[in-house]
Amino acid sequence: MRKQRINFRISPILIVLGLGLIVRIILGFFGTLKLDQGTFIAWSANLSENGFKDFYQGWSDYLPGYLYVLWFLGKIRGIIPDVLLYKLPAILADLATGFLIYKIVGKLKNSKWGLIASSLYIFNPAILTNSTFWGQIDSITSLLSILSIYFAPVNFLLSSFLLALGTLIKPQVAFIAAVIFLVMIKNRWKLKKILSYIFLSLIVFVLGFIPFASGNNLFSFIAERLSTSSGQYPYTSINAFNFWGIFGF
Repeated sequence: MRKQRINFRISPILIVLGLGLIVRIILGFFGTLKLDQGTFIAWSANLSENGFKDFYQGWSDYLPGYLYVLWFLGKIRGIIPDVLLYKLPAILADLATGFLIYKIVGKLKNSKWGLIASSLYIFNPAILTNSTFWGQIDSITSLLSILSIYFAPVNFLLSSFLLALGTLIKPQVAFIAAVIFLVMIKNRWKLKKILSYIFLSLIVFVLGFIPFASGNNLFSFIAERLSTSSGQYPYTSINAFNFWGIFGF
């Protein structure tokens, strides 16, 4: 009786993502910006123990978006070392962005180029430094920005939600709306659809503040938090791997 051979082949992108994760887990124990991570841990413990209502009675320059993540991390704290736990959201965002790049470039070109583009991103020293060493969360907002553009032509409601979610984490994500506006023009969106997109984004954005408002006037509270967040660092870049960073802006 002839035995049937079973071919088991792992997708190359899964290998790249797996290697990217392993590298990040190993390197995640080094190079931490202890001041920033210590702040995240303190906020996380506060949120986990006391909830959202009075959080802003203390100092914080973050909008509510990432504070929900920190609340969750505070609830599961102890399952892995803190130094890795508080880098994990950004690490996972790196990998998700790498996979998204693979899908986008693969669709525009082919899977080989998609794999190359994804690898260049996942193993980019700047990306590794920001999330895996320093423990910063820019990869999360980058992922949400790209996703909001990616889904705009196919699922405008999801795109609208993702744009609002990213802006709730860092207000700079709102500038992605300019790119999405070009998508609207290219795809000849009707006015009703455009207004629906804007309305949903605003609703999601405002709702994110409600648990933190602590009885204050909601819109005054939002304006105050936006002012605090945007006014904390009057620079275009801080420790950034870009043109502006060369000149210290």
